[in-house]
Amino acid sequence: MVVKANTDAQDIAMAIIAHSGDGRSKAFNALKSAEEGKFEEADMLIKESSEEIGKAHDVQTQMLVDEANGKTTEFSILTIHAQDHFMTSMLANDLIKEMIKMQKEIDDLKKGKE
Repeated sequence: MVVKANTDAQDIAMAIIAHSGDGRSKAFNALKSAEEGKFEEADMLIKESSEEIGKAHDVQTQMLVDEANGKTTEFSILTIHAQDHFMTSMLANDLIKEMIKMQKEIDDLKKGKE
């Protein structure tokens, strides 16, 4: 979703929330797949997660560019909530990427003992 410069704050916040939420959900689904030993699926889901979070980042970046150009966005609790979603989704994605790596190592170690 591309948010145009004249879009109101509510639409901007909802775009960030939607993309961030989708990204976080895909990240946790990737972790579940890795725990089940489905590493190709996990890798695909974590890539999709990163793409969704990237879309949220693009919306946030546009807000920053607009503000730098003198167009301020009206802030509300919804805007703050959107930023919270975005930040936690980025953190979840980063941590889950590391957890998937660890799960692969655990699987490799288990296979080596058999």
